[in-house]
Amino acid sequence: MIISTNSGKVVFYNPPNNQILLNISNDIDEFIAYFSVEKIDVEVSFCTAEQIKDLNYKFRKKDSETNVLSFPAESSIGIQSACCGEVIICYEVLNNEAKESSKNITNHFKHLLIHSLLHLLGYEHDKENDAILMESEEIKFLSKIGISDPYK
Repeated sequence: MIISTNSGKVVFYNPPNNQILLNISNDIDEFIAYFSVEKIDVEVSFCTAEQIKDLNYKFRKKDSETNVLSFPAESSIGIQSACCGEVIICYEVLNNEAKESSKNITNHFKHLLIHSLLHLLGYEHDKENDAILMESEEIKFLSKIGISDPYK
């Protein structure tokens, strides 16, 4: 699935089902407007638990599965106006997390996608102040698209 906007495009590869992508086009348009994104060029791929574990180890030296990994196209310093790069999502981990926390899987997917897009814009959460800023922006935006605070 390809979502094209005046600012660019988001391409989804190997989505596990079409249900998870419901209204995603509208949400991406909202994201572009809300965060004043001038350019978006993102590839979102779905992978297996084994694949994401391998990638997590290769790039982060963490020998475990994770729900999502973000790879900015360029090194960024601070918040920027271009959202470019690649996002890898493990549907198996995403689905298990949604079930374990009684979350709607589509909303959980959208949260992880927005979280990843914020990383591509330069947001980080390694330091406490950065984490507070990023989480605050996530919560505000998710509320705008009808998703309650995922951190509660």
